[in-house]
Amino acid sequence: MEKFINKLFENNSKQIENYWKTEMEEAIKKEKSASAFNEPLTLELFTIIFESIKKVDTQITSDLQFFYSKILEYNGSINFITLGFQSFRRVALKVLIHEELTREEILTIYNYIDRWFDPVISQVVNNCSQTLENTFTEQKQALKELSAPVIELFDQIAVMPLVGNINDDRAKNIKDNLLIGIAKNQASIVFIDISGVPVVDTFVAQNLIDTARATRLLGAECILVGTRPEIAQTIVNLGIDLSEIRTFNSLHKGLLYALEKLNISIN
Repeated sequence: MEKFINKLFENNSKQIENYWKTEMEEAIKKEKSASAFNEPLTLELFTIIFESIKKVDTQITSDLQFFYSKILEYNGSINFITLGFQSFRRVALKVLIHEELTREEILTIYNYIDRWFDPVISQVVNNCSQTLENTFTEQKQALKELSAPVIELFDQIAVMPLVGNINDDRAKNIKDNLLIGIAKNQASIVFIDISGVPVVDTFVAQNLIDTARATRLLGAECILVGTRPEIAQTIVNLGIDLSEIRTFNSLHKGLLYALEKLNISIN
């Protein structure tokens, strides 16, 4: 899989860069501190992200921390890095769609890329929050948004990937960000991916149920994906009723359901 993705990216490197720059230009225009981001910084971020995918480079977090210090010199925020990763997700999907691949192959490759990005972003959040959260209040808000991002996958379909433990503050942040993301992306179906959540107890489950109910009030369906066997067993042992939330054990299967329900074709 890694060799196939590397070859695919190498063959489309210039197209990926052009698509990504366009995506970033649109995203940066919406940022209040857009003037703080310049062309060299943007291209440097692309290089870090692109090379990390090609090499599956475990040093990417240190590279991003060093890059983050550069952003601070221009009064920027960690949200710039977030925009870069989210834009790359969309670009990767756009490139895959134009390849002669089946829908299942596209979703498998996209899911592989997605699974690589989430731990990297989570590590960046943890590292930056430990050293800078108490000093930069603007970055603190950006970190909250990054801990529960809503990412558009297709028209009307979005996902919120969660990584790490969920406490009271984060549970509220998850619900708020999800509702805002649904309205912003005009999503009909939104996934909450809990594959990166180590523990789903009664507290977490009840917050997921409450979030799903709030989602329905906006006319959208909330689907839980990434339910690992040990999580499923815990939910059963605790007697937690998740019957009102549709669940899938992977984002891949959830996407197949959503594409069929919304009659979206990517071939």
